[in-house]
Amino acid sequence: MSGRVAIGRLRERIAFERPEIDTDGAGGGTLAWIPVADVFAAVEAETGHEPVEADAREAQVTWRITIRARSDLSADWRVVWRGQPLDILAILPDPRRAHVTILARGGGGQ
Repeated sequence: MSGRVAIGRLRERIAFERPEIDTDGAGGGTLAWIPVADVFAAVEAETGHEPVEADAREAQVTWRITIRARSDLSADWRVVWRGQPLDILAILPDPRRAHVTILARGGGGQ
């Protein structure tokens, strides 16, 4: 998606979550994902492949997610779409500051 994004294209609901380590006092900790925001987005498959790891196939898809501009996004957050967590690979700002494009990777079973 380039240029302006029509508001009607932002019809998928996604959530942003940030990681937080809950330390146990003995040098260890547990990773928890804390909800940050729910927003509307356009979500499109960008690329996909099925890497073979230990004789198990797991589909991986790179998703192009476009949202209205936000200044608080972080690459260490994740996106949750249709119950599936997606790792953020890159955050690509729009020079006009109208929207933000996020490249994210996750399973292909959407």
